[in-house]
Amino acid sequence: MTAAYLIIIRTMRNTSMDVDFKQILRGSMGKDDGVEHHFEGDALVIECFDCEYTPEPGSKECLKCMVDRMSESGGTKRIVLRTGRDLEISGSSGQIIKSISSMKSCSTSLSNSKGRCKRCPSSRNRVMEALWEDFPFPDYVSAKATLSDGSTDEKCTRCIASTQRAISQIESDLEDIRKGVARG
Repeated sequence: MTAAYLIIIRTMRNTSMDVDFKQILRGSMGKDDGVEHHFEGDALVIECFDCEYTPEPGSKECLKCMVDRMSESGGTKRIVLRTGRDLEISGSSGQIIKSISSMKSCSTSLSNSKGRCKRCPSSRNRVMEALWEDFPFPDYVSAKATLSDGSTDEKCTRCIASTQRAISQIESDLEDIRKGVARG
């Protein structure tokens, strides 16, 4: 097992949580923080040369960066932290990061909330806020309860259906992570 995998497992098992997963999942999705990244074959390469942190795959900062970059770019089986010496994250560690990235991607709003959507009690942002309130054990019942099917507007119906699918995907991804940690 890689050191990053062991740190992630230790973090997932530790109820006090050394790594703030809420912050990771609410992080800089879609914002350009200047970290260069690209694909080389099946690997997501993150350029760490200008980073103010020491590239340590199990650190809070690196984990957040890897999750953010994968959320922006899409899933992959391998991540390479490019420094003077490349560090590769793959296997179980890569799968955990991929799963968290998928959850983060599902958590973001599909469109900018404006007007009526911004005030809607069933807006995706409000639902996801309710969902992640008790992370790492999200309250799926409360999140789904904030959704209402009272509207006849087609846009609202599509938004609610999309949010329900996102909740289901997050639930599935988190369960996959727990199974992987339990096996480890």
